[in-house]
Amino acid sequence: MICRDLKYARSGHGMKWLRFAFIGCFLLFSCKEQKSGRMNSLVNKEETGSMVREVKNKVLLDHFYVVLDSSSYARFISHPFIKGSYAGIDLGLPGFEPPGQSATSVYLRGEEDYIEILGPHNRFQEPIGQNGIGFSLNGKEFSLDNKPILKETETKFLKGSDTASFTINDEETVWYKAFYTYGMDTNLFTWYSYYNPGFLKALHREEADDYSAKRFLKTAYKPDRLFKKITRIEIHCNKADHFRIARELQLLGNLHKETGKNHILFSVGDVQISILLDEALQDSRIARMDGLLNQRDDRVLHFGKLTIKNNGFETRWIFDPYP
Repeated sequence: MICRDLKYARSGHGMKWLRFAFIGCFLLFSCKEQKSGRMNSLVNKEETGSMVREVKNKVLLDHFYVVLDSSSYARFISHPFIKGSYAGIDLGLPGFEPPGQSATSVYLRGEEDYIEILGPHNRFQEPIGQNGIGFSLNGKEFSLDNKPILKETETKFLKGSDTASFTINDEETVWYKAFYTYGMDTNLFTWYSYYNPGFLKALHREEADDYSAKRFLKTAYKPDRLFKKITRIEIHCNKADHFRIARELQLLGNLHKETGKNHILFSVGDVQISILLDEALQDSRIARMDGLLNQRDDRVLHFGKLTIKNNGFETRWIFDPYP
């Protein structure tokens, strides 16, 4: 299996987003596992016996991405408020350069997390409406042998892995090792990565004992602009993705804060991940992002399928669905 983003990262031009092609893989989810009774047991039952393990993963949100249509994307990247006041915005590694009007993807930087917005003609050739969420795994010294500790020893989840390297100043450095669940067609990708502190040395020319998104973003984040951080992501899922994403977070040791008939809420660090089930939905998607601002602002901006609503020190992004 070939990861498109890993190929791009090795070329020395791309950013770190993994969108794994779930092609030619065996379907890991049986119909029985996807029935509502099995999904309910995911959040209600207590694991017992030899399947219970002590979990020491520290899972944090790293970033998310969405692919907009041409009109929404063009209105977004050309807006003077977005370009000059809302957030640090750039083209990615290695130099975090400001984007021009021909940019096919841009990155908006917070202090400890960030957002990737892609247009329909993006270099990754990802389709309109596709999206994904990347998480980081912490608490271990980085090694290519790293594997996440899962609450159950016998599971088909999070068994796929890949490693990315990036060339900076003619030096190729391992960036991260990512884990994911393969074997399922999806429009909403999730992956969980161990990051290499040595990459920060190559990027910023300084020693680092451990890797953090804050250290990675230290030159890209602009504290004099509005956007500070993500506080909540709301995703609307079909049955298969609802089960998969909740199962991944549970296996990594994240405890749900709230559960309802069609809703599960997880805390990932200080970010809330809200997973809503819509059994009639074909393509799962990120529906909303909430965040914090560095300064008060109360404007509302419309960019076609994306609306940004600021209210005091809070910001909300609303993504309308694509047909």
